[in-house]
Amino acid sequence: MSIDLACMTFSALMAGQTPWRVLLACVLVVAVNAAGRVYEPRILPSSLDRGFWLAGAGLVATLAAFWESASLTVAVIAAALFAFLAFCGRCVFQAAVRAARRRGGIKPAVVVGANPHGHRLASALLGFPEYGLLPIGFLDEETDTDTGPPVLGTPDDLAEIFHAHEVRAVVIAGREGQDLARAARELGCEVYLAPAPDDLVLDFAPLREQVRSFPLLRMRPDPQTRLTWPLKRALDIAVALVGLVISAPILAVCALMVRWEIGPGVLFRQRRVGCGGRPIELIKLRTLKPVDAHESATRWSIAHDRRLGPVGKALRRSSLDELPQLWNVLKGDMSIVGPRPERPYFVDQFSATTPGYRLRHRVPVGITGWAQIHGLRGDTSIEDRARFDNHYIDDWSLRTDFKIMIRTAWSLLRPGGS
Repeated sequence: MSIDLACMTFSALMAGQTPWRVLLACVLVVAVNAAGRVYEPRILPSSLDRGFWLAGAGLVATLAAFWESASLTVAVIAAALFAFLAFCGRCVFQAAVRAARRRGGIKPAVVVGANPHGHRLASALLGFPEYGLLPIGFLDEETDTDTGPPVLGTPDDLAEIFHAHEVRAVVIAGREGQDLARAARELGCEVYLAPAPDDLVLDFAPLREQVRSFPLLRMRPDPQTRLTWPLKRALDIAVALVGLVISAPILAVCALMVRWEIGPGVLFRQRRVGCGGRPIELIKLRTLKPVDAHESATRWSIAHDRRLGPVGKALRRSSLDELPQLWNVLKGDMSIVGPRPERPYFVDQFSATTPGYRLRHRVPVGITGWAQIHGLRGDTSIEDRARFDNHYIDDWSLRTDFKIMIRTAWSLLRPGGS
């Protein structure tokens, strides 16, 4: 990115552009390249991989930034100069990286699976250090190996080996190891899946990495580590502030109606499980007074409870009882979009019976979410909810958050209750 910024700044200045147009061109070229996944990390990047995209990004940026201040010819020349400089800059940088790796600047790695495919892959990495991964050993249930790096332990020993050998990358030579892969990512390792060259998965997954033509699939980073994740929090704050201001009169009316129907105690506070399994105190408008704290913590659904009055039913059907949760969002306990928080009693139950349920807590819980906009709220399948929530987390993007918020707003026009 820094190479592109420097090259575009120089090209725009050579074209006689004002500082603000130079800045606009830099922002545009970075945005286009980011959209084209130019800045994604690669094991052994090549300047030729994205040469045409670089040229196109430069042309789009200069045409958009210079459209009033320069002719088409000047914009095209500036784009060509940018592409040439960016290509040359990448060549120099990548040559320096390869030279540094050959001199020993490579990451210690372990290969999971001391099978023939794992040994061939380890040999390729040892013979070509420019790929930046040094296999120091294997993780395998079988502890004996005649050739190549030693078996350091079993997959269950990953954490201990990570600290003892300062492991920075894990290569899984096979199709098993889902839990190990997530554990390695949580430890801060780069994680790669290395399917055999004839594995069927390669006919479906886009290949972006290779070591001597051994295919590698890089594990996606956690959403919280992505460059756009801070924008999610900024969006939460903006939406929560605006929502609280706009909904203040509605909240006041709803609170008066609740006070009239069920008496004192308009706000309902309940312990829920948030991001990372940490407890949060969720705030809602009270729609029903439970018999005691035990009922509040363990009663699954009150949708058909006879104690639910007309005001409570209306609030639940319209989801207006959840408006105070905007305060939870502002505090940072929740997000606008995320898996719905559940009570600790049910989290323990569902985690023991539903695969992947605990993985829902990798990100902040939300007021609305991917499962909710697909009708999975109230008394619906927990397995389906976990699957929808984990899909949202694995494939998270700001675009998805906007999509969910728009669909939630639309669904409020056709309330269905919970």
